[in-house]
Amino acid sequence: MNDTGLDFTLDDRGPHGIAVSSWLESGRLALIIVDVQHYITLPQYSGTWTAGGRSDYYYDRLEQVVLPNIGRLVARFRERGAPVVYTRIASGKTDLSDVRGVTKKVLVGELFDLCGEQYHLLDGEHASQIDGRVSPAEGDLLISKTASGAFCSSDIDSQLNGRGLARLVFTGGLTDACVSSTVRQAYDLGYLCTVVEDACITSSAEDHEAALRSLKKFYAWVVTADDLLFHLSSG
Repeated sequence: MNDTGLDFTLDDRGPHGIAVSSWLESGRLALIIVDVQHYITLPQYSGTWTAGGRSDYYYDRLEQVVLPNIGRLVARFRERGAPVVYTRIASGKTDLSDVRGVTKKVLVGELFDLCGEQYHLLDGEHASQIDGRVSPAEGDLLISKTASGAFCSSDIDSQLNGRGLARLVFTGGLTDACVSSTVRQAYDLGYLCTVVEDACITSSAEDHEAALRSLKKFYAWVVTADDLLFHLSSG
């Protein structure tokens, strides 16, 4: 805590008037990978709700840009000994009794794969698992949640607080859904939130850019993977 009563350093040259060193403060920094699970990465599931199962904007960007950038960030954070945290939508109850509201309506009856077979985002089901191309390693933290925002539907806040983590770098999907919801909740709880724009994915370029514009106004420092890796190397 400094003499302003804030737990970060002010600097007019930094994002939102906060010093870059505070956004990436060593010992308090974690990488958050939001919902990079089969549900959003494999066409057999996501093809029913985005890109029609074709390899166009969504899948090309996912495979050529987003997953490689997440992989680069994961490698860098692990090299630094900084925590890597994965979230996923996965109910621990077969009757989905731990899911509330409209989310329950979606998860109970509206999830069908490209073959028309119904599936659920349950803890042990294939659709719920993290994509093997960016899979967790020993020592990483895996958080299961039951809503779009992790901080209202899991114990992530206590897990992060218990480790002294207050600077969060966000990647994953969907930019305009689970990423945005989780960032906004984290912001309201006092975390400094960084969003890596080319390590996030959603259904269209328009929706992706609109979500980032909204987050950039108040809630996050929006940055590219290259720029973030540069700052991590020079900090």
